[in-house]
Amino acid sequence: MSLDFILEWSATLLSLIFLIGIIQRKVWAWPVGTLSSALSVVLFFRIGLYAETGLYIFYVVMGFYGWSQWRKNTSEAKVALVDISLKTQLLALLGIPLAMILGYGLNALPGVSFAYFDAFTTVFGLWATWQETRRIRTAFHYWIPLNIASVALYGAKGLWVYAVLMVIYSVMSVVGYIRWRK
Repeated sequence: MSLDFILEWSATLLSLIFLIGIIQRKVWAWPVGTLSSALSVVLFFRIGLYAETGLYIFYVVMGFYGWSQWRKNTSEAKVALVDISLKTQLLALLGIPLAMILGYGLNALPGVSFAYFDAFTTVFGLWATWQETRRIRTAFHYWIPLNIASVALYGAKGLWVYAVLMVIYSVMSVVGYIRWRK
């Protein structure tokens, strides 16, 4: 059994547990997601998805941040959700030129795969994660298309376990979207 296989399966299992906890708005989900992300950092670096590696490093950091934010903002079994203005949501459009710049930079690195695609999922993953850590109701608006795009990215790299995970994440993100609307 290869190290990549063990990393992929371990991170996948922990990711599923994390998403179930997030959908249910449970604080305990954050440490599980942080560990999953740390395992993913190692895997993505090993296979040359450098923007994904950077994204998952960010997920590790945001995992600690999200855990602290959710712990201090709840006195109940579920954390309360918040809304942000449309004007603030429009800041997401800045992700397009940022992703183009990141993709251009990544494309110059040796061994990089799918630089622009990787950059777009990374930049918008950052935005969605920030929303999730701040308990912003619209986080799943971004996760649904990101997870669908990630199915293609991981499939193209032969990470079939992660590709299937992203199919599950896509479905669960729709569930999260519905549950977080309430």
